[in-house]
Amino acid sequence: MEITLKKPEVETLRVNIGKDAFEIPLGNSLSIEEWKLIETFEGTVEFFKKHISEEVIKSLTISEINQITAAWKQATHEQIGVNPGE
Repeated sequence: MEITLKKPEVETLRVNIGKDAFEIPLGNSLSIEEWKLIETFEGTVEFFKKHISEEVIKSLTISEINQITAAWKQATHEQIGVNPGE
């Protein structure tokens, strides 16, 4: 028996912040290590820093980070049927 894995197309959440737009990959295309990052607020911010410039991240409020997180979780849930962190 043999299996050949196909990398799924990377679906993203587009986040518009000011004049800039950033693409954050949804859960289906994350590695296990990346998935584990999003179990805490600090880890989620570190994950976002991979896709949103650190300068922009530092300028965001907690409310804005929470809005991005909620949108990302909703989009991931719609994509794979699992809520991150569960």
